[in-house]
Amino acid sequence: MKLRNRAWAFLFALSVAAPLSAAYAHPRLLKATPAADSRSAEAPRQVALTFNESLDVALTRVTLLRGDTQVRADSLHLAAGDDKTVVASLDAALAPGSYTVRWQVTGDDGHPVRGEFKFEVIATGVRTSKATRP
Repeated sequence: MKLRNRAWAFLFALSVAAPLSAAYAHPRLLKATPAADSRSAEAPRQVALTFNESLDVALTRVTLLRGDTQVRADSLHLAAGDDKTVVASLDAALAPGSYTVRWQVTGDDGHPVRGEFKFEVIATGVRTSKATRP
């Protein structure tokens, strides 16, 4: 009889704790384009961040910095058909250099979560000219 009571108590505790643990879960960044610490010769026209849970774009911020200067974004929106991916479309192609992406999203539990990562756009087609003598 004691074993049966313990089993019911365990099942009851588990049924109460499981929803609570889900409610206290925070959003996690799963994927970024461009990727963290990446180097690319192709300048991105947008920054896309995919999280493990649905986002409210009104409670989401994405800032792109080159040094201390903020790069202007054209829009911030959810990806078509994907409420877990937020996209910051850029006004223009990025110049070569190092960039920092800072983001903040609000989880289902109401707590803001922040993060940042860097990526680099490298110059291509840079030619060095040497003077030739006849």
